[in-house]
Amino acid sequence: MNFHTINDRLVTGGDFAEDGLETIAGRGVTVVIDLRPAPPEGQAQRLLGRGIKWINIPVEWQQPTVENFDEFTAAMQASAGEKVFVQCQANYRASTMTYLYRVKVEGVAEPVARKDLEAAWQPNDTWRAFIRTVLEEGE
Repeated sequence: MNFHTINDRLVTGGDFAEDGLETIAGRGVTVVIDLRPAPPEGQAQRLLGRGIKWINIPVEWQQPTVENFDEFTAAMQASAGEKVFVQCQANYRASTMTYLYRVKVEGVAEPVARKDLEAAWQPNDTWRAFIRTVLEEGE
């Protein structure tokens, strides 16, 4: 699951089976933001059945876009005050979008946010370019 706790309201991770659902429910997660283009069939229903809101933002692995980040930002802002689990297949998209949100929107110091990003993975060329694009936008 490559589960990583950022703070008391934000967790990132990869794909989970039924036992992973128990884990996030047990941690008080109230919103799941799923960044996979094709989430497993029935996942939304399983989450909703436990009272957990599910938001899907399809982010293509080889082509993340600024629009994806904008949608993610809107979902995070709409989930203010909630405990959020950001997920994708392996916690690569999830940790990157969360890193960018923390730096660009929440004003977290880049080295602090990067430490959490790198706890999940070392971004490849595609994702390093995406990170640069988003961080430079609006400067």
